[in-house]
Amino acid sequence: MVITVRVARHLFAVWMLCLGLLAGVSARADVPPDGYARWIGALEGSEAHVHGGSIVYDLRFAGDSVTVEKSVGPRLHTQRFKVSEVANGLKLEGDAAGTVPELAGALLERSGQRHFSVRLPTDAQLQLRPSIGWLSWLHYAFFFGVVLLLGNELVRHKKAAAYTLFFVFPIVLIPLWLHAGFDGLFRWVKLYSAVVGAVFFTLYRFNGLDRFKWARVVVAAILAVNIAEAVSQDYAFGELPNLLNAAAGILNIVTLSRWMGIKRDESAPHDMLWPGMTTFWIIAYDAWNITFVYLNFPSTVFYTVAIIVAPTLAALFIKKGTWLQARAYTLAIYMMYIFSFHALAEQYIGLHFSLPLPRSEGIAMTMAIVSLGLNAAYALLHFGWKLTGRAPSQLQVGQNASVI
Repeated sequence: MVITVRVARHLFAVWMLCLGLLAGVSARADVPPDGYARWIGALEGSEAHVHGGSIVYDLRFAGDSVTVEKSVGPRLHTQRFKVSEVANGLKLEGDAAGTVPELAGALLERSGQRHFSVRLPTDAQLQLRPSIGWLSWLHYAFFFGVVLLLGNELVRHKKAAAYTLFFVFPIVLIPLWLHAGFDGLFRWVKLYSAVVGAVFFTLYRFNGLDRFKWARVVVAAILAVNIAEAVSQDYAFGELPNLLNAAAGILNIVTLSRWMGIKRDESAPHDMLWPGMTTFWIIAYDAWNITFVYLNFPSTVFYTVAIIVAPTLAALFIKKGTWLQARAYTLAIYMMYIFSFHALAEQYIGLHFSLPLPRSEGIAMTMAIVSLGLNAAYALLHFGWKLTGRAPSQLQVGQNASVI
């Protein structure tokens, strides 16, 4: 296993080097600054909003001006600034009463190769790094196919891999993760809460926890609490799309069913199964979760789509009943990967790889309506069956103990 870890570390370094070389080829000397037309930075947690979440600043340079797109909540704010060279970086000049007033008169201070730092009026520190679109999509394909899908299959089939990844790595990689640039408490709490979920499910599979009824309740509670935390975030933000999506999240919780049927598969690889988990519920959950992240965390929604779709694919096409296990494993893998990637990417490359998705109030409202509509439709069918005993013959809404 030590050899495997060493090989993985070297392969990761080679991958970083390849991306770095591609980044160097992609730079164009005629586009300021440093040859990159697009620079992206994000604030997270309390630095972004009193209720948490994140804000993304997307800067597009052209000649002596820069267009800034600021994604916050369901809204996109755009403002153009003049750019001038100063001794230690770039100076932005623009309307202090504009839509992005905090950058009017701001100094983009050079903090190293491919790195600008901006001190905002709130005293928050915004870190900006260049972004190359096609390179980010190349990394995204690697992340989705290799890190998530293959990573999930590895920890499903190899007990030693699950123990190494979820029990050993979160301890031995702390020195590396301290250089990831995540100073806020939110990211660290999210990292280790995801790891704890993966640890508990691994113990359920391999260490006899499946014998206890309370363990099944804990498994379901981990999912319900995770949804409830997001619902509280949406309600705290208070915008109409957030409130609609929060209602969808509540429906998603109350339609959870048959958690006492959660069990350990006696045949290898001894998956943790939730036989009563329906496809319709999973799709409604996916719509709700993607909408939640789109509204609250525009800095990570690029990756969130992948970590939500991956367990759904695993449950639908690889082995039914394994959705929650795959959800916990892929989320923990993602959090550990992103901490490692940030630390190594900044060291080897110095690029920003998470791309903002298209944003507008219309898109936000549409997503919230779809999220609420799907969860409301499922709730009507589910509770209709609960109250009347009638359910669609070709659609599972909780009426059967097994959908495998």
